[in-house]
Amino acid sequence: MKHPRRAGFGTVLLIVSTLTGCDNIGWGGANVAVVPPPPKPSAAHQTEAEAAAAEALPTRPVLYYVARAGTGALLTPVAELDKDSLIPIRPTGAARTFAERFTAEHMRQGAEFDLFSRGARLGSFVIRSARVPEQELCPLLPVAEGTLELGMAADSVREFLALAKAYSPAVGTRVASAPANLERMRFVAPILAERMLRARRAQLPGSWQGAMEQVFPFPASGRADAGFAATFLVGDTLGPGLDDAGYGLFFLAMPTASQTGWDTIYVDFRNYPETKKAAIRVIDYLDWTRDDQVELLLQVYGTRDTWFEAVARDDAGRWRRVLNDRCPAGSRPALIPPLPAPPVPGALPPDTLE
Repeated sequence: MKHPRRAGFGTVLLIVSTLTGCDNIGWGGANVAVVPPPPKPSAAHQTEAEAAAAEALPTRPVLYYVARAGTGALLTPVAELDKDSLIPIRPTGAARTFAERFTAEHMRQGAEFDLFSRGARLGSFVIRSARVPEQELCPLLPVAEGTLELGMAADSVREFLALAKAYSPAVGTRVASAPANLERMRFVAPILAERMLRARRAQLPGSWQGAMEQVFPFPASGRADAGFAATFLVGDTLGPGLDDAGYGLFFLAMPTASQTGWDTIYVDFRNYPETKKAAIRVIDYLDWTRDDQVELLLQVYGTRDTWFEAVARDDAGRWRRVLNDRCPAGSRPALIPPLPAPPVPGALPPDTLE
């Protein structure tokens, strides 16, 4: 008589097992709900903030730009160093979340940076505080304010290149300075510029001295004399504003045995009606690749924005542009944008005040 009871119990188990695909099962007056597990999150469904929170921060050394401000100075990141190139710091997720994480990792209060000018280490910058600008800029990167620790030789220097102390011991010590005959360079620069402009059938300036905006000497590896960078502008000024008329000519010249004493090794001609305004100046140089030849950090002015660029020599000995950090829709109005006022300790947020 026990066999039917076993068969009946087996039938019940079979029924339950075949009903587990249903959403609700009625059993003895109780409802049992079978809820499938939630789907695993995928990158396609991540928010920008989630993507920025998970995105890797720079792991290689970062080059910074420092400018005096009042009795102290301001510091902002330029790019990540990678062999003979510079990598723009660009998050794929929410820019503000990424910038805040960058601040916490690389620009903490008390962090120290070595300061360089004309390839030489001149002192230190110590962060007091760092914040992300309130404006929605591109690139949106943090800015730190801090104190300068400099010797007397740096009293007249207004801007610097900087590296975190952990990364800078071997930088700026291997390239010897070269004598710079600035007067001779300013005489030769228009001669070289005229050759390049005639080759491009560009209108020559009415005044070469008026068009010559900058002549900047820099050490030339393996040569006794210095090279130089030069900027010539026609229908423009070396700063923001004006319009997209005119042109800009920027070039590098290295010492040679030629009649002029220098020959061009790199030329960047920008015809503004085609390229829009892009007026170039040299900020400074530094051997950040440690290859015994300095690289040059540039500032470029548009009509409403400004951005960093850089030129360097590659392994084949050719000079090329290695950084352009301008955003496609335009960059920031200044290399270091204004910061919001620091929060007052104990003060309530503005939206909680009556």
